[in-house]
Amino acid sequence: MMSKAHWFLLCNVLFASIPTAVLGIDLSRLYGHLPQVSKRSEACHPYEPFKCPGDGNCISIQYLCDGAPDCSDGYDEDMRLCTAAKRPPVEETASFLQSLLASHGPNYLEKLFGSKARDALAPLGGVEKVAIALSESQTIEDFGAALHLMRSDLEHLRSVFMAVENGDLGMLKSIGIKDSELGDVKFFLEKLVNTGFLD
Repeated sequence: MMSKAHWFLLCNVLFASIPTAVLGIDLSRLYGHLPQVSKRSEACHPYEPFKCPGDGNCISIQYLCDGAPDCSDGYDEDMRLCTAAKRPPVEETASFLQSLLASHGPNYLEKLFGSKARDALAPLGGVEKVAIALSESQTIEDFGAALHLMRSDLEHLRSVFMAVENGDLGMLKSIGIKDSELGDVKFFLEKLVNTGFLD
């Protein structure tokens, strides 16, 4: 059996030849859906680098989220995969959240996500779980459900996103975002807004 580490190494080698624009899809999210791979399994050709987790068929990246299932189980049209394809990679989101925590302390993200975001997001499952939820949740409602946010925290988060969408940086300042961070936080939140997070 191939270990997850070997699988990711193989994926990294395969995806090295794919144009950067295509790599907006966070294919590492497949770790929970990896098929059991034997040592004799063949890797996908670089022109068809996406291996369907269920049947092992290889398909071209252009067939992901195109409205027509190409994997036998339809995984290539899974809404979470298609939403994640539009969002920043999970690693980038986790790194951004981690940098805010490292700079400002373990309770800093409480300003965005509410009281459950204390202790470096531990009550929400940790930075990686929050990053995955931000990547896969089609809307803010889905995000709240995935992390079991209280309604008041979800409404607060919605108001922060709406302020960003409307260009109201005063809202971000009012919750304690420093001037030096406004640009980064605004850019990060806009990426989510622009991919339908508030719809």
